[in-house]
Amino acid sequence: MTRFLPILALAALPAAAQQSPEDAAFSAALKEFLPAPATAMPVRKTELTFTPDTPRAADTTPAAHPEAYARFVDALNEITRQNIYDFCQPLRIVLEATNDEFAALDWMEQAAAGGNPAACQYVGDRRLSNVPRNKIQAPETKEAYALVRKAADAGYDAAKINVCMCMQMGIGTKKDEDAANKYIFDACKSGNMIPRYKWLQMSGRLASWEDRERPEVAAEIKRGNHHVLFYLSNKAPNAQERIGMLRQAAEKGNAEALYTLSALSSEKAPKESFTLLKEAVRLHSADALYALGIAMTEGDPASPILQEAGVQHNDSAGRAFIKLAAMMNHVGASFWLGSMSYRGKCGMAEDKERAFRYFDHGAMQGNATCGTAAGIMLLRGLGIPQDARKGLYYLNVAANAGVPHAVIMLAYAQHTGTGLPADSKAAMKLLQEVAAMGQKHAYIYMAYITAKGGNKLPADPKMAAHYVRIASLDMKDAAQKMYDQLMAEGWTPEP
Repeated sequence: MTRFLPILALAALPAAAQQSPEDAAFSAALKEFLPAPATAMPVRKTELTFTPDTPRAADTTPAAHPEAYARFVDALNEITRQNIYDFCQPLRIVLEATNDEFAALDWMEQAAAGGNPAACQYVGDRRLSNVPRNKIQAPETKEAYALVRKAADAGYDAAKINVCMCMQMGIGTKKDEDAANKYIFDACKSGNMIPRYKWLQMSGRLASWEDRERPEVAAEIKRGNHHVLFYLSNKAPNAQERIGMLRQAAEKGNAEALYTLSALSSEKAPKESFTLLKEAVRLHSADALYALGIAMTEGDPASPILQEAGVQHNDSAGRAFIKLAAMMNHVGASFWLGSMSYRGKCGMAEDKERAFRYFDHGAMQGNATCGTAAGIMLLRGLGIPQDARKGLYYLNVAANAGVPHAVIMLAYAQHTGTGLPADSKAAMKLLQEVAAMGQKHAYIYMAYITAKGGNKLPADPKMAAHYVRIASLDMKDAAQKMYDQLMAEGWTPEP
């Protein structure tokens, strides 16, 4: 998404380093393949307002909403025409027509079947997310690649990046470095900043703070490529340099930079922070949509910070912002919506089946916390048919991603014999590993298992009390309360 928004003063650009022979050859290639765009990409901002929640439509298919679907396709056509990768507007149309976030994929698939390039990229990209190694040449992966290839061949730059990456790694197609380069160079020629930024990354020319002085990187900075500026802000050696880069990126209209500056100033300058946040929302930052939604739904109305910023409590509008963020694949939003649906909070009806869909959506985007929640629901059959084997798969993926609670849940499965042979000794070993990583509450589960005994482990109340005391060093009185509740109610984990 290439947009420009003047907000803060632009700092002086770093001087370009003297060219090495390799850099000179590279710069010569730039002149041939990557001519400087004649004009800057235009600003695209949209005011986002939402009407109060309406009941979910009984029929969410495109056929049941012909006028809304026509506007949806028009919005996709505009995305293709402008050659941007910003699906906020069509997704918003789906949400307002159906009040069902999960209807978007059906609408996109129908538009893709009709040949719309932006829809082909959306659907194909979604299916290509987190493809397992053993599925990179599976029929469904090849079908997903065919969709993004169709969009790329229609001239859609975002799809050209996807095709390039698939060809480089052999996902859904054979490896072909020369053809991959052709697609990325074609995308760069359009003047679109995202392909140029991605190409610098893929070529190894943009990997560190020092790379800002490379001639080709400095040239992109001079052109106002805010994606490069934002990337460099995350590589800055100190806070001052980071803020400087963030300000440059924000001036050029980078939504992520605006959101980051808003977060950094939230406590010390709430009014300025909220101004920056609203600009990031207008530029369709999923992070900003989620943050604004959380402030509206969970923020304390009496908070001096929120009062100074002018943020008012509004569950309905807040939920709408969070739902839109989830539709834009913000995994934090998916987890929040899943949690609220599971417990029936924040104006959302208790709906465990829908909660699982939110968690599963986040897991498919690679979020291990959502995967843990989905795994627990599958393991125990909470609101959905029990599938211990699939639940253990989700939990193993999350555990390998470093989520301690996923390891604790694997210990639960081992202790109870849910999908695994009952073996409390093996469960204790898993819990000891989590405790060693600093998760003191793991000692409470160790105490519970030790007190109960069974499954190859003798009961030992004295050792159980010892584990509770260890947990109390960090958890204070909460450790004893958690242990007492476990002993009274049993271990019945929920997301």
